[in-house]
Amino acid sequence: METIIGFIAGYLTGVSEGRDGLQRARKSLEAIRTSPELRRMVGEAVGVTQAVVSRAAKGGLGGTVGEVTELIASRASARERRAT
Repeated sequence: METIIGFIAGYLTGVSEGRDGLQRARKSLEAIRTSPELRRMVGEAVGVTQAVVSRAAKGGLGGTVGEVTELIASRASARERRAT
């Protein structure tokens, strides 16, 4: 997420710096587009979406919200444990 915020800030700065700044912003966008961080984020989003759709189809939306919240919390917890 920090990478995306950095790109936005860099883009805004690059636009104000003319053609060279815009070229640097384009290179940054390409680096973000191919980054492992973005791929991980997309993979997690797809996984959560699949879980939501699957659970909603099985039991309606009532119980799905709580289950999705637990899923997101458990994934975040696992990610924190791996980081330490």
